[in-house]
Amino acid sequence: ADNGDLSVNITRKGDNILQCIIEDNGVGRKKAKELKSKSTSSRKSLGLTLTESRLVLLSRQAGLEGSICIEDVKDADGKAAGTKVILNIPVDEI
Repeated sequence: ADNGDLSVNITRKGDNILQCIIEDNGVGRKKAKELKSKSTSSRKSLGLTLTESRLVLLSRQAGLEGSICIEDVKDADGKAAGTKVILNIPVDEI
């Protein structure tokens, strides 16, 4: 079995945005969805829904737009090579 890699990079963008980039070298979203559909578990993960809800609240509080973007990472051959999530988190003060 291969070891998985996860990187987290947090940087400041402008005066009131923290950008958090989370990247892994997993199987990618498409394959993960296929594997989940074969699973006997019917439990639905609420992680993304909760993150989006918190981002909306932070955006309102700071008066700035936050965002979340999920990208599929591909290798040189165009095959799935992981997932990249970019969170732009508004804050009142940094």
